[in-house]
Amino acid sequence: MTSTGCLASCDCLQAPRLFTEHIQCALDQVKGETNWKAEIGDFNAGIFWTKQDSILNLLQKEVNKLSVSYSSKPFPKCKDAEKLFDGGTKCVLTLVSSIYHLPLQQGQMLFERWHRFYEVLLTTLLRYSTTLLNSDTQSIAQSTGAIWELCSAVNNMPKDNKSSLVEKQKQVLELVNDALFELEEAKKTCSSESSEESSSQYDHSILIAGIGLVKTAKILLHKSLKSIQLNGHSETAQQVTDADTLGDVIDKTSETVDDFAVSLYSPVSVVEVRRTFKPLANHLSSLLAVFRESHFCTEQDVQWTTLLENAISHNDNKVSALVT
Repeated sequence: MTSTGCLASCDCLQAPRLFTEHIQCALDQVKGETNWKAEIGDFNAGIFWTKQDSILNLLQKEVNKLSVSYSSKPFPKCKDAEKLFDGGTKCVLTLVSSIYHLPLQQGQMLFERWHRFYEVLLTTLLRYSTTLLNSDTQSIAQSTGAIWELCSAVNNMPKDNKSSLVEKQKQVLELVNDALFELEEAKKTCSSESSEESSSQYDHSILIAGIGLVKTAKILLHKSLKSIQLNGHSETAQQVTDADTLGDVIDKTSETVDDFAVSLYSPVSVVEVRRTFKPLANHLSSLLAVFRESHFCTEQDVQWTTLLENAISHNDNKVSALVT
């Protein structure tokens, strides 16, 4: 049974309000942070990540204590409430400060990934603190579950820059796969219409050539991902930089593919195809070049990278011949 407005009748509003204010302040700090933590000497990754786990485990316990105490009457007396919320506040402050002990040398991509995680977690905590003020039993349970889910998800989050790159590339590959699937579906529709009108036949030819270019993007992402997983490391400054550099290029891949794919949907926009196919081909060439220059690329990758270099040029020329 949901109980609302109960805490408002309690004399002890100061503790939960201060808790909410601390979370809001912490969230504002994380959102507004643009500077890197100064490089820390003798950084021990094992100790750092163990501490992260401890902080998040403690947060789960503090949230659970608050949820149990404020899900139903009688609510804690003022002195007890202060102790409860003081524990939660200390945990939040420790949470915020901990991310800035991750030094620059561990990688920009890794830092940004954890920065986003803490922003989401603090936003969820802020919503949770509001449910405590309203004493909404159902909302407290839902918010508690959301916090626990986020804390548990940490087990699958990257702990080094190579893992951050792998996570990012898998996400981009999935988006490119989705775009390719939609184009293959569009090809089926276009095939049934192409025998009726010459314009449809022309659209079909452009679509087929365009699919070839998008398939090349998929293969490049897939093959390079395997090499990153097999050959990648995050032990030296150069290896960390390799991951950040490649990650910056991969960031632009999905958008470049999408811009081109949209132009291929029926009716095909020749003007848009002409505008978007060359940026995609150039982007894939850049991605391949950056990969080749990194430590992820070994002698075993020479053959397929050469084949893909030729495939990019071949599909680029096929589209170009149809629209220019």
